[in-house]
Amino acid sequence: MNLEFVNFSGKLGDFVDKDSLRDRGKMDAKSWWIIHGSHAPILQNIALKLLGQLCSSFYCERNWSTYSFIHSLKRNKMTPKRAKDLVFVHSNLRLLSRNSSKYKEKETSLGILLGMIFQWMIMELLILLAYLSMNQN
Repeated sequence: MNLEFVNFSGKLGDFVDKDSLRDRGKMDAKSWWIIHGSHAPILQNIALKLLGQLCSSFYCERNWSTYSFIHSLKRNKMTPKRAKDLVFVHSNLRLLSRNSSKYKEKETSLGILLGMIFQWMIMELLILLAYLSMNQN
């Protein structure tokens, strides 16, 4: 793969072809790799996987929304690490709920949401108890 990358970035070997060089600036990257990347199969495979990824801020915005829910005005004394850990727990609870039979049976999302809120409250209570027990020592 190192040799393939050196040839590609240095415009050497099979990548010195006039068509290949001309098309770099004219074609979209995915089409270019499909047409001209056969000389570097490992690099072509990686490039096509990378270029096939969707670009969306949806998951970042969901994460920020969860973070703002956790680190609200009422809970603003929380350390950033604790807030990050709670976002991690919340996101994983959401993922785990997708494996539940209720989710697969398309039960109302309100029931699933209430179950998650209950789990969330228990987790918040356990973290609060752990925090209080650490401060008493």
